[in-house]
Amino acid sequence: MTVVRATLATLSILAFGACATAPPNLNDDMIIPGERVGNVELGMSLAELFAVKGTPHKTIPIAGTGATSYNYDGLTVGADDKVYWIIARDARFRTPAGVAKGSEQIFARGVYGTPRCVVTRGEITVYDYNDVYFEVENATGKVSQIGIQKNTQTCQSR
Repeated sequence: MTVVRATLATLSILAFGACATAPPNLNDDMIIPGERVGNVELGMSLAELFAVKGTPHKTIPIAGTGATSYNYDGLTVGADDKVYWIIARDARFRTPAGVAKGSEQIFARGVYGTPRCVVTRGEITVYDYNDVYFEVENATGKVSQIGIQKNTQTCQSR
């Protein structure tokens, strides 16, 4: 009986130890401002992007740069040799506070507070918070996409 208890105790310790050292699950559809959207991280190489997402549905060169946008299901990724912006256009991607495509503008602003700047461009208004921004459709007042960068450019293009 003592051997059985000792074996169970050892297995329990090993099981709990394995749980504590497991790497985080980055395929969680979370938008972490300034860091990642799901398993796509800012700063990852193109090889890493293709390894985690596969072949994009569509690629479009970004005019005036050496960069390209890579379109995946619900995501658009901007990269040259490394990922430097990510746009989520699917409601399955959400911030830790629950802001996602389709969220009310007032909810997003309530969660994130006063934006660094607000820019209206035709049918949309952009609320920029430095490492995350929300595009809101003016007609509906709902978030149409969420973008992340290390330092967003919306306020500089005004």
